[in-house]
Amino acid sequence: MDPHLYHVSLTLTVLILSLVKYTEVAFIGVKYVNLKELLNRNEKFKKIFLKWIKNGNLMLASLQFLRYMLEIVIIILLYESLGDMILTLGVSFGVYVVFGEYVPRTIAVQKGITKSRWLFLPLYYVALMLSPLVRLLMLPADIIIKVLGGEMVLNAPYMTDLEEQIIKNVLTDENMQESEMISSILEFKDTTAREIMVPRVDIVAVPSDISYEQLVNVIDEEGHSRLPVYDERMDNILGIVYVKDLVKTEKEDFDLKKMLREVFFIPETKKINSLLKDFQSKHTHMSFVVDEYGDLVGLVTIEDVLEEIVGEIEDEYDEDEPIYRKVAENEYILSPKMTVEEFKDEFGIDLDEEVSDDAEDFDTVAGFIIAVLGNLPGKGFKHDHGAFTLKVLEADNRRILKVGLSLKGK
Repeated sequence: MDPHLYHVSLTLTVLILSLVKYTEVAFIGVKYVNLKELLNRNEKFKKIFLKWIKNGNLMLASLQFLRYMLEIVIIILLYESLGDMILTLGVSFGVYVVFGEYVPRTIAVQKGITKSRWLFLPLYYVALMLSPLVRLLMLPADIIIKVLGGEMVLNAPYMTDLEEQIIKNVLTDENMQESEMISSILEFKDTTAREIMVPRVDIVAVPSDISYEQLVNVIDEEGHSRLPVYDERMDNILGIVYVKDLVKTEKEDFDLKKMLREVFFIPETKKINSLLKDFQSKHTHMSFVVDEYGDLVGLVTIEDVLEEIVGEIEDEYDEDEPIYRKVAENEYILSPKMTVEEFKDEFGIDLDEEVSDDAEDFDTVAGFIIAVLGNLPGKGFKHDHGAFTLKVLEADNRRILKVGLSLKGK
């Protein structure tokens, strides 16, 4: 064989072997959390991935068969060059272990399915062409496995039934509400308290020396059934006062410190599936979130946790707060709590792309403004970024309260 053609053939064979192994590992280890964004913005990939899920065992068996064929080709090519069978087998083994196992497996585990999506379409058709031969070769293997009391090769699950049904359900979009709930369940175990907590600046709490009348007024204005109580500063949380305990108390007998219920604190990195178990075991509905220094950063209620699964839970005291309203042509007033996803959906602008890679992470419009400035801006701060301008309309010394948006060229 021509030396140039030989080296091209060997390199190409090894490369294909690595790509097949990469795709195989990425498919077996797929997690919906990593798939979600890709599926939402790539309808073509969604359709081909659904075919893989429906024929998963056959796809994997065909890929494995393809790998075996490629390994044989590598042995043949190396033998032609080396001429010694022992040496050929040794070198082939090294090539297979490095380029057919370790390298593609490690990269697939680290990068996941998003980096291999372009491989699924061509390999699907390759696997489909090989499938008749694979089915034929499976017959003797199935007979042996059946005799030994096992399940036939193509019937053995490559992922749990629950994972398979969840992904199929979400991919087919037969029931959007059910799909969204399933998606939330899948993400539930990876969500931290920090992601769902009420931030410190939004906590409604009362000082321990508050009077009976003042406490009643706060409850009437805020509509909460439980209120944190602090001593001098918010970091010194003493306990929680329940409205139901207050209504049982006469004004003359009012002693706030005697009414306080026990509180518990959690780190901001705590997973909310574990937190839900804590709520159940401790028979409480509220926990306080602290950072690595022990400072209070927010609070989480059992309602916040449950909303991660079933969506927003509203009661008779909840008032709808619009995330934005239009005040003139291309002029809007935004809630600072408007998320970057909501901003992108409404105005077609990805705020994540408008800041440098080394900027602090943010989830809201207010967070974006703080990331741009580097600190908390005051009223009147304006950020002009070509296609749009954001202006802080109202702010206090702790947070941004109202944001103005002007769109250009719309």
